[in-house]
Amino acid sequence: MKNIEKFCREKAIKYKKNELLAHYTTLRIGGRAELVAFPEEDNVLELVEVIKNEGLPYYVIGAGSNLLIRDEGFKGVIINTRKMNKISSYEDNCYYVSSGVMLSGFLSFMAEKKLSGMEGLAGIPGTIGGAVKGNAGSFGYEIKDCIDEVEVITDKMEIRVLKKQDITFQYRSSGLPESWIIRKARLRLKEDVDNQVVGRMKEFLKKKRNTQPLKERSAGCVFKNPEEQSAGYLIENAGLKGCKTGDIMVSLLHANYFINLGRGRASDFLRLVDIVKDKVLKISGIELELEIKIL
Repeated sequence: MKNIEKFCREKAIKYKKNELLAHYTTLRIGGRAELVAFPEEDNVLELVEVIKNEGLPYYVIGAGSNLLIRDEGFKGVIINTRKMNKISSYEDNCYYVSSGVMLSGFLSFMAEKKLSGMEGLAGIPGTIGGAVKGNAGSFGYEIKDCIDEVEVITDKMEIRVLKKQDITFQYRSSGLPESWIIRKARLRLKEDVDNQVVGRMKEFLKKKRNTQPLKERSAGCVFKNPEEQSAGYLIENAGLKGCKTGDIMVSLLHANYFINLGRGRASDFLRLVDIVKDKVLKISGIELELEIKIL
């Protein structure tokens, strides 16, 4: 770990030791990491090489909006992408966007530039990198529809540029290996010809606020929607709205959200996952699949 700290100091990379990871997730849950580093786009590859040479595990997080970190924490290095936050023009209506750029911030940028194509993603927390990795979508929009290419660091420490056709996008998945790191994406947008992009964003955000607990501590949707089914409906139909373990509760507003009421733990969350899966399977015969990641 000393060599990693030395490298961070030499490269002026901010880092924190023995850091509580609850500070880095929207659930506000998670034990401590040995070290959290905040590289920029230009030095993240070197940082990962140093970490790998030390034989330590690492994990990359953005806004931590689709993530449950266990109470035991993480014995290794967490790479946080918040300093990887550049937006640069490529050509008309096309931009390179670094993985740590907040999705909400890029949507605001789009609105200012009067660009369309991603407004249905309004209200989704997280970063561009996380949105690409999980093919974020809502209201018939998916981020894959705006992607030209994605630049990644592979597990062989190679920088590769993948064209959209090289990526196997599916529902809530890019198909990219979990070990690959997204550095940036090239997004192609459209002119807002009817001058309604801001209005559409506001309308989508209003609908989400009315149906989803956006102001609560959650990790977003816990389970993927089965084919032609809504996970939220299946959970509600099983009578599980308001069900609690410890300080984790199935949301009364949207049953596919688990809320941290204040002192929730990962162990509580995982117990509630098991309770919900078992009850839904018993009532509907459908086995729910997790959408959130568990570290």
